[in-house]
Amino acid sequence: MTRFRFLTGTLLVCIVTATGAEAAKKSARPAEPMAQDTSLDNLKDAPKPSVLACEGPFAKDTAHDKLVAAFGVKNVTFKDVDVTSNVLTKATVLFDADPTRRLVVFWKDEKTRTRPLAITVDAPSTWIGPGGVRNGLTLRELEKLNGGNFSVTGFGGIGGGEASKLGGPFVNLPGDCSLKIRFEPGIASPLPPRFSSVTGDVLIVSTNLILRRVRPQVVQWSINYR
Repeated sequence: MTRFRFLTGTLLVCIVTATGAEAAKKSARPAEPMAQDTSLDNLKDAPKPSVLACEGPFAKDTAHDKLVAAFGVKNVTFKDVDVTSNVLTKATVLFDADPTRRLVVFWKDEKTRTRPLAITVDAPSTWIGPGGVRNGLTLRELEKLNGGNFSVTGFGGIGGGEASKLGGPFVNLPGDCSLKIRFEPGIASPLPPRFSSVTGDVLIVSTNLILRRVRPQVVQWSINYR
């Protein structure tokens, strides 16, 4: 019995010693480097967004061929585009394979692909437009750029969520263009019935507390050629 206890104690000591040695080896190993943060949440690492204005390749006299020359044949295509409710129209699309760079150019003359009608930028595209407009802006952020409050049409219908009564850098644009900005609710779409005061055929000031509660964000903006 004494011999058995001695062997058992010796075995336990060996196990503890081995475990301690292994732990010491692990602690002696150099720490693995932390994974590099490559997310776009780090603004320093994020690529700079492109700028869209009614000049240069997007001037009033632009054409499909000029866009090909400016951005490369691989990045410019002419195709059917879904405008609304499965209604298709032909348009020139830049960077169609990259949602963060995509934009759509509609033509007054689709046959010759000349005389631009409008250029539309839908979220999540990151292009920046006149006055600093971009997708993802909140009401407060657009108010800051605008230099004051503005109005928004009620959500839920055709033309719903469109900003109006804009001022500052969003009016009298150079290049004979105008700007349209559209919001969508951030909490739900369509909105629950309790938010009926900001839906339908109404015009709501951007400081309206109910409007702010639905957390609207810009989801589309466009420049329109006269």
